Amino acid sequence: MRGVRQESREARRVRRLERERRLAELLPRTPPATGPLVLRAGWGGRAAGAAFAAGMLLWGAEPGPGQSPGGWIVLAWAALVWAWLCCRMALWRITADADGVLVRRWLRPRRLPWDRIRTVEHRRDGALEFVAADGERVIAGAFAPPVLRRLPRLPATGQRAADRLALMARHPALRPPRAATGREAGLPLLVWSAVPLGLLVADWFPVG
Repeated sequence: MRGVRQESREARRVRRLERERRLAELLPRTPPATGPLVLRAGWGGRAAGAAFAAGMLLWGAEPGPGQSPGGWIVLAWAALVWAWLCCRMALWRITADADGVLVRRWLRPRRLPWDRIRTVEHRRDGALEFVAADGERVIAGAFAPPVLRRLPRLPATGQRAADRLALMARHPALRPPRAATGREAGLPLLVWSAVPLGLLVADWFPVG
């Protein structure tokens, strides 16, 4: 076990050194942002969200005759979780502006000021991990995982996004010159959840 832990620490150290080398090479080639940087789900995320929604509509549980109150509570809770997951895959958004990073959430965006962000990493599951100076870690986004990206030779979109945001956190001159508007930050996921929930209700209670 001790050898495994040492190997793991060595692997992490090598990854950190490689990341620092890449950021140093990217810095002189990275232009300052001219406006808020908006990252959002691409066609892959939207397709995954649509497929997940279709799966629930076709094979998910439905209320039966004489459904008990407890059963309705379970179905309603499952519907909310399902709608959140659909929106989380298809409609995630990260907006970098002059004051920091806005992460779209269920009720309202989460603000991460630049002076709190120590670095940004592209995780193995495809999400971006914002590491704060106090050790807090905020997970956002849903890019293609590195292992899947290498198979079909997809562009390294997630890694490029993480590198650019990490450089912005370290170098104020690269940050956007103004704050994001409400449209650039996007509506909360709660608003967008009305779409899959409406489809689910129409499936549960067909008209006619």
